[in-house]
Amino acid sequence: MNDTVTLRLIRQLHRSPWRLVAIVTGGGSEALSQLLSVPGASDTVLEALVPYSSASLEDFLRYKPDHYCSRATAQAMAMRAFFRARELHSRISPQDIDDMHLVGIGCSASLRSLRPKRGQHRVHIAVQTASSSGIASLVLTKDSRDRSREENVVAALLLNRLAEATGIGDRIDLDLLRGERVDEMAITAWPAWTQLMLGNRSAVCVPRSESDAPTESYSGVLFPGAFNPLHEGHVRMAEIAEKVTGRQVEFEISIENVDKPPLDFFSFDERARQFQSPDRCWLTRAPTFLEKTKIFPEATFVVGADTIMRIAQPRYYQGSAALRDAAIDEFRQQNARFLVFPRAVGDDFLTLDEIDLPPALANICEPVPQSQFRMDISSSEIRSAAK
Repeated sequence: MNDTVTLRLIRQLHRSPWRLVAIVTGGGSEALSQLLSVPGASDTVLEALVPYSSASLEDFLRYKPDHYCSRATAQAMAMRAFFRARELHSRISPQDIDDMHLVGIGCSASLRSLRPKRGQHRVHIAVQTASSSGIASLVLTKDSRDRSREENVVAALLLNRLAEATGIGDRIDLDLLRGERVDEMAITAWPAWTQLMLGNRSAVCVPRSESDAPTESYSGVLFPGAFNPLHEGHVRMAEIAEKVTGRQVEFEISIENVDKPPLDFFSFDERARQFQSPDRCWLTRAPTFLEKTKIFPEATFVVGADTIMRIAQPRYYQGSAALRDAAIDEFRQQNARFLVFPRAVGDDFLTLDEIDLPPALANICEPVPQSQFRMDISSSEIRSAAK
């Protein structure tokens, strides 16, 4: 590596307080080689992984992505990498934790190979810190470079995005061809979002004017969901729930999922923009209803029949009916209740009365009859139709 700008950029990074974990697949190994070949790498690079096969990438992400080379996959890789950096740094320097100088990088690429590819040659690079999310995508002109030159472009793009995230001014020439253009986006988190992601807050209310609202200010009626996107079915459910309970319905989105990495700040922003005053939505790190009840005691949860069925199934409690029953007892102790809406489950449209629930759970549920609500729309169908 003889490029003066590249050397200077990497040396600045190695002298900085930043620590990183980088995950690359399908391309990007040249960037790792360059980072590691400059003295001082041990002070910067906590870990560099190349989960090259689909099976290896699935193991790292802990789920099977819809597409292996995509913006969403790169973003998920970056989030996993950021939290891996937190884990490693806390073990290496337990008395000197500095979350604000950790960075996770995810690079998902599809580059030239021995066999011609039917799709585009492309790369998506995501960079995640405690205060920002960034993504850069580039489609390379097919069959205009050999593999080595494509790797050089990816390496330069990755190092430039890392420099942007860490405040280093140097940039490497990308050697782009006519018609090639990098599509870049970045978002800076609200301070409260950073606190939530790092686990220093249990919940943050949106819109932004409500971000400092204490959890004790919630209305008592909570509608949990992904809301990706919020649609007319959700709005109608909230309207009916407000009439039934006599209280404002507030929404709740967990940024954590049992299987997938936490949402990044792009997703925070996308979900939050759907809610405008007087509506309120709570962002939490509570993927289970047990965790939600600890943040929002005495809540009436607005749920569909499919959700109450999952709450009743032992397989969501390590396959243990005893653990399921203990969770239901905790709901009772927290004075939680469930307002259950009819919902399409497979080929059936089920109401609460048609579901076999443990008596203790049934006792804290209230049905909404099919005569009041029937909408078969789903967020997943909306997302599929938009593709």
